[in-house]
Amino acid sequence: MRVLFSSTSGPGHVVPMLQLARAFREAGHQVRWATATQAAPLVTAAGIEAVAAGVHGAEEQALRSAVLTGAQERPGPERAAYVFPRMFGAALAPPMAADLLAVARDWGPDLLVHEQAELAAPLVGAVLGAPVVTHSFGTAIPPPLLEEAGRRLAPVWREHGLDVPPHAGCFDAGYLDICPPAVQTTSTEHINHVLPLRPVTAAPAPRPAEPLVYVTLGTVHHSVELLQELARGVAALPVRVLVALGPGLDAGSLGEQPDHVTVAGWVDQSDVLDRTSAVVSHGGSGTFLGALARGIPQLCVPQGADQFRNAEGGVRAGAALVLGPGAVSADAVRVAVERLLADRDLRAAAQRVAAEIAAMPAPDDVARVLAGRHP
Repeated sequence: MRVLFSSTSGPGHVVPMLQLARAFREAGHQVRWATATQAAPLVTAAGIEAVAAGVHGAEEQALRSAVLTGAQERPGPERAAYVFPRMFGAALAPPMAADLLAVARDWGPDLLVHEQAELAAPLVGAVLGAPVVTHSFGTAIPPPLLEEAGRRLAPVWREHGLDVPPHAGCFDAGYLDICPPAVQTTSTEHINHVLPLRPVTAAPAPRPAEPLVYVTLGTVHHSVELLQELARGVAALPVRVLVALGPGLDAGSLGEQPDHVTVAGWVDQSDVLDRTSAVVSHGGSGTFLGALARGIPQLCVPQGADQFRNAEGGVRAGAALVLGPGAVSADAVRVAVERLLADRDLRAAAQRVAAEIAAMPAPDDVARVLAGRHP
């Protein structure tokens, strides 16, 4: 069986699908992955063949920057509704569609698997008559965002004599949902064939004698000013602190820090979470679900994208605290982290979500189901 994965370039969109791609490969199937060139190292490091598709480099950065600049003029919770259809519909999908269609025509995949922001795959599947499965990277995308993205993609579909289906063509042959029900904030009742998929396999994090608090803003919204405020708040506590800066920043960006605070440019997040007592983050899906899988309570300071939905889900499950835009200060962060470390109810709730995640189907099981449906 030939399986063609496709994604946009962000690590938060690539990494969640790697485990399923590996599962297909280890089961003896042929796997390729179409994405922008800057994401290829993540894919090839997992042993998957990467194929260049879509815009990349300076051209992609210009498209993304134009959309994100417009989003900054809107309140934080409204940014996702502005960004998603413009970036993933109008800006990135049309050039991706041309390249992905060429790749698929040449290789002849039996199944396409795309992450839910890569909106060229549904068109390619419709043109070639190939089944397309949508893979989540966190909470489900609200239907209005998909519908607006579909409207912006309509001219590209019409070029192939097709009308855009509901939800921009997503969910054709199913939806792989990596979000545990306890923190899901968007109903999936509009989707046929929802198949749960464990987002990460991890053991509960131990409680070290000297707590470690992990601070990160991910790879997109890593504001120096916000990181400085977060670091000041956590550094006021008698705990070890690790601050991950993300791309484009160096260790000197935050200025001089006390001895118990370590500042790093890039870390192996899985390794860090395995020894972390509490997390302070933007609430991006990778960090959010990675912490929950280990039963770690967290403070979310959402900035955009799906982060507000994640924070809402974490609070609803009793496993997270949130400081919204305008509410973040060093004192507020200090108080919140003190509570994360001391509140048994928060930790117990996080551990309940961890148990829910552990009970979700493993990647090899999901690969087996999909191979059986689409031989």
